[in-house]
Amino acid sequence: MTVFVACGPSIAEFENLKSENAELNAQVDSLNKELDMFKYSPEKLLADAQLAAKSEDKQKLTLILAQMKQYHPQAAEGAKVQKLLDDVIAKEQARAKAERLKAEKEKQERLKAVNRLKKERDDVQGITWYYNPYYTHYNDRNLVSLYMGKRSSSVWLRLKMSYAGDDWIFFENAYLSYDGITREFPFNKYSDKKSDNYGGEVWEWIDLSVSNDDLAFLKNMVNGKSVKMQLRGKYTKTRTVSVNEIKAIREMILAYEVLLAER
Repeated sequence: MTVFVACGPSIAEFENLKSENAELNAQVDSLNKELDMFKYSPEKLLADAQLAAKSEDKQKLTLILAQMKQYHPQAAEGAKVQKLLDDVIAKEQARAKAERLKAEKEKQERLKAVNRLKKERDDVQGITWYYNPYYTHYNDRNLVSLYMGKRSSSVWLRLKMSYAGDDWIFFENAYLSYDGITREFPFNKYSDKKSDNYGGEVWEWIDLSVSNDDLAFLKNMVNGKSVKMQLRGKYTKTRTVSVNEIKAIREMILAYEVLLAER
């Protein structure tokens, strides 16, 4: 009969190995603590905090302060880190306040733009018409302007371009341009265009609905350096748009955006 005897460490050897392992773990813990003390020394944490403060990294500063309190609760550097964090928070709050004040100022300016406009109420159609306060766009003037209509929650813009002179130009195309960028404003010559004459003077004008693409162009145009209007047909009339006209268009766009936002 064959007998198998198991081979392995004795109980004494096993206990000895456990003791050695515990000692090694203790040494590793001790080394890790020493490493942490170096990694999170007050001087090192303060230096990291100063770098974080330069980039106004509030989240990193908050973490560094927590580490300072954990590893060195009594260190004088802790107060310096706290001061750096407080300064970053104060700057953030100051910016937020400045932005709120700026937004409020812009809101007030927008409201002023609406209040400055001339209003005409059409009780029959239920429409309030808004016109710029700087000039009246008569048909017998060389002008370009915007005006606005509002009925209930609907708000819309219209564009008017007019020519006055001694001779007809019979224009069939209308353009606005700024700094070399040109946009044509197509119109129906039967429904959108009108003409008249009196005492040797002739007038031709168009009155158009403004699309979103038109509006985007006009918003850029009012910031242009050189703005021109051109009416082309049998003859051509080109003129520089005045500062007053540009100012009136700019304020009408601003007022339109205010009323649009209030719907």
